[in-house]
Amino acid sequence: TGIRRVILHVRDTIRTGLNAFGVLREYPHRPSYDPDAFVASDALTYRGRQPPPEPIFPTPAETPPPPWPFQNMSIYRLMKWRYTGDITKSQHEVDRLVHEVLLADDFRADHLSGFRMDTQNSVLDATSTRASDGWREADVNIKIPTRTPDMSGNYHRLFTISGLLYRPITDILKAVFSSPAAKHFHLFPFKRFWQNTEDGSEQRIFDELYTSNAWLKAHDNLQKQPNEPGCKLEKVVAAIMFSSDATMLTSFGTAKAWPVYLYFGNASKYTRAVRYWYYV
Repeated sequence: TGIRRVILHVRDTIRTGLNAFGVLREYPHRPSYDPDAFVASDALTYRGRQPPPEPIFPTPAETPPPPWPFQNMSIYRLMKWRYTGDITKSQHEVDRLVHEVLLADDFRADHLSGFRMDTQNSVLDATSTRASDGWREADVNIKIPTRTPDMSGNYHRLFTISGLLYRPITDILKAVFSSPAAKHFHLFPFKRFWQNTEDGSEQRIFDELYTSNAWLKAHDNLQKQPNEPGCKLEKVVAAIMFSSDATMLTSFGTAKAWPVYLYFGNASKYTRAVRYWYYV
């Protein structure tokens, strides 16, 4: 008689202590990394859009001649630009403009003669850098239904759409998990509980993808799979989500596109809500 093969899967379950809100985590597999341990306290609040700063320039009736109150006209013009027009210019960005552009050794003011932003944007758009970012171009064939058959008996006509730009998902996975953004990723799912300090009862909290039963099951099944030959790296789940919506291409007119956005569920929903936390 043959000997049955027995595979023993050992779990290293761990439960954390309660935080100030009475919330704890239960990991079915001990994590080697917790991205929340490196979140600064100021990153947990959102102050929203701040009111415009009080103008530092007095009213016209009180205005001494420029460059008051600054040392010279260059600083005066820069500060006036900062506090007029669009109020979203931050102090940090103004410092970057001065030190990285205006004070650069190769910066020359005469190079900006006749400068227009829309013209330079057109130059930038015409310069393709898609290849270095892993973008590819392909043709898409679309079957359009017809009322009458063609010579082959097909009730459709084939139209070819050229110039579709796309990035292979595996290339995106490699790029994102190799980027600094990956330090915010949750690689080990867990259950989150709220504990009543009066009677000790617990209530399950579902708030992130990596606290869902589906992710816990997928992670557990993945741990049971054999490693790749010669690989000792941890096995984790990469959760990818897709969305698409019409995007207006101009401030005026009707030109629009339907980009497909790819999000990573490994990042907290609060992090994903921040601008630029998606990959097209």
